[in-house]
Amino acid sequence: MRVRRLAVVLALIRFVAGAPLALAEPRVIDLAVHEGRLPEDRRVVQVRQGDSVTLRWSTDRRLTFHVHGYDLEDTVSPEAPAVVRFIARATGRFPIEIHGPDRGSERTIGYLEVHPR
Repeated sequence: MRVRRLAVVLALIRFVAGAPLALAEPRVIDLAVHEGRLPEDRRVVQVRQGDSVTLRWSTDRRLTFHVHGYDLEDTVSPEAPAVVRFIARATGRFPIEIHGPDRGSERTIGYLEVHPR
């Protein structure tokens, strides 16, 4: 009987601890890099902790993007847009960099801001 009660209590704790994620918003954000820059209105991407985030990348030339703090990285080119999905768990302000074909060509082009719920 005690084991069953403990199992029920643990299940409730897991359910309650995960509850904020159930309220998560699905966020789809298009990020079009042109001449190595994001448009002014896309340089700060704001989401809430727990949101399900989809970043849809396009570009006018081949490059690699990297979202610090979440260690998201992918290569994108005009022929091959990229889609990256993640749950915004960590709060804070994280640089978004692009990496060109040459070593040392990293450059911050924007920020991902994850605000607490």
